Amino acid sequence: MPNQPKDPFSSAGDVATLSDVVRSLTTGFSVEMTPRDVRKHPGLCRESLAAGTRVYLTFLPRSPFGDTVKAAISLIEQGMRPVPHIAARGVADAAELDGMVGQLADVGVRELLVVAGSIRTPKGTFTDTMQVLRSGVLARHGITRVGVAGHPEGSPDIDTDALATALREKNAFATEAGCEMYLLTQFCFDARPIVAWERRIRAAGNWLPIHIGLPGLTSPKRLLKFGLACGIGPSLKVLRKQTGGVLSLATTSAYYPDQTLFGLASAVRNHQDSLISGVHFFPFGATALTADWAKQIADGQFQIDDRQGRLAVTA
Repeated sequence: MPNQPKDPFSSAGDVATLSDVVRSLTTGFSVEMTPRDVRKHPGLCRESLAAGTRVYLTFLPRSPFGDTVKAAISLIEQGMRPVPHIAARGVADAAELDGMVGQLADVGVRELLVVAGSIRTPKGTFTDTMQVLRSGVLARHGITRVGVAGHPEGSPDIDTDALATALREKNAFATEAGCEMYLLTQFCFDARPIVAWERRIRAAGNWLPIHIGLPGLTSPKRLLKFGLACGIGPSLKVLRKQTGGVLSLATTSAYYPDQTLFGLASAVRNHQDSLISGVHFFPFGATALTADWAKQIADGQFQIDDRQGRLAVTA
């Protein structure tokens, strides 16, 4: 009888090895904040995060770009590495893009996340990520490390074929331009669609490393609201199951992404070709609480509940 492939979610085997993978995925974790978050809580990142942590600055359509520049300056002063979002559909033309990236580079930004942006009517000539990448503006200002969006559960704005085409183009661009590129996904509550997606795109030729978006330790009710807006419908069913139903969604104070992290680590351990290389947290306002939990996990201060597929912080 031929050998059967390993179940990527089986935790049988060396638990210490699984623990090592969990720590590896969370070491160097990054977080998402809005420019408003940074302004309202001066010093929060210095107090909550290790020096050099990547802090991604969310693009907000109605927020002046100057707020992003000020937030980047504040983060650098706190010892962080700001990674502002550039939303293609929110940029009028190459001249405006040049001005925006130039401002960020001048204050010390060296990395960007470039996305199409969930804007129904583009502001100008840019409509997708590749147009921004091919403009040459980023390289001209010394931006050689770039994150682009990954969509394990699809996107409400782009169909499946278009997503596949875009991913092929990004891989080709990274090779041709010598750009240090990676995929950063939307947040999910279930490891299974993430792992299945990673396998599909790797089989189709993707070689870009993948950072997986995880929700932070905010309330399930708040996560449900953002999850619906982000188009992660399949995972929302898992959220309801993990929290014990609709009533618990409304009353539980904080969601912990330990089950998703456990599933990711199990899959990475059992499939060494996996391109999943790290995690990124969307705290939705709970930055300090999320950072504290993630640091404990990265430091190995947890126990593995092999039966339940969970991680429990011990400190």
